[in-house]
Amino acid sequence: MEAEEKAKKEAEEAKRARKAGEKDKKEAERIKEAVKEGRLTQEEANKIKKQWEEAEEKAKREAEEAMRVKEAEEKAKREAEEARKAEEAEARAKREAEEKAKKEAEEAKKAKEAEARAKREAEEKAKREAEEAKKAEEAEARAKREAEEKAKKEAEEAKKAKEAEARAKREAEEKAKKEAEEAKKAKEAEARAKREAEEKAKKEAEEAKKAKEAEARAKREAEEKAKKEAEARAKKEAEEKAKREAGEKTKKEAEEAKREAGEDEEAMRAELYEGIVKLTIMSPIDLGQIRNLEEHLRQVQDLRLLLTGGSLDEGTQIIVSAGKPIPLIDVLRRLPPVAQAVKKAKDIQVTLKAE
Repeated sequence: MEAEEKAKKEAEEAKRARKAGEKDKKEAERIKEAVKEGRLTQEEANKIKKQWEEAEEKAKREAEEAMRVKEAEEKAKREAEEARKAEEAEARAKREAEEKAKKEAEEAKKAKEAEARAKREAEEKAKREAEEAKKAEEAEARAKREAEEKAKKEAEEAKKAKEAEARAKREAEEKAKKEAEEAKKAKEAEARAKREAEEKAKKEAEEAKKAKEAEARAKREAEEKAKKEAEARAKKEAEEKAKREAGEKTKKEAEEAKREAGEDEEAMRAELYEGIVKLTIMSPIDLGQIRNLEEHLRQVQDLRLLLTGGSLDEGTQIIVSAGKPIPLIDVLRRLPPVAQAVKKAKDIQVTLKAE
């Protein structure tokens, strides 16, 4: 029954692995097409592939470790069951030996009583039944020899039982020693895992430090950009003032241009995206809001988060893959962390809300 359940479980795991492999194969085709069309660089595609390989390797290691732990538990369970059976057999043998000794003692007592009775009868009939007394004496001697042989045999059996008990004791001590060694190995494995966890935590701290430095650098760039934007805004306000003074005709043209821009905005929001899409996060950049955005993107149906990265030239970028056509700009604008999302060539520029 256990073998059937195990086989069924392995079949289900194989089925899930095949489905995941088919899904990853389809995603790999999309990434390859995105590189071909120029929506992704080969470096970005390699990063995505590396993340998949690391995730698969980690899952494989965890599965192997779980299998080793399970085998150790089953082995310990079998050994405990064997020890229990050995203890029961020893107790049963001890009870049987005690019952046998008791029975033999009763028989010896009866034989002694019979012997005394025969002796009394023999003394009374000694004169009359000399021959019978002699025969009785011979029979008594024979019975004595048999009793001695029986006692000798029982002594040998008792010796063997004692030797068996000593052997069982030695085996138990060897087993306890073996279990102690296994416990020592388990403790060493635990210490090794602890060291690895500490090294991982140290590495993550270094990465967090780098992220903080990148955030500070992005903040400085944002401040410089804000300064330039303020200057541009002041210039734009002056131009708008000149346009307002130009008269009613300029006002009418501006309204028409605004109306056309609104129509373009609606068309842009309704545009459907499929396959690989690059989201460029605009300054200022908040790492907390980026993580928040990643969590919301993972919850969008038919959308898969592939990679988060960036550079000093291009800023922070998130690469996603749409499994079927979806109005991605409209979806992004509905997410809580997003302040604005606009189309920029083949990509989408996303501005996050300040926390």
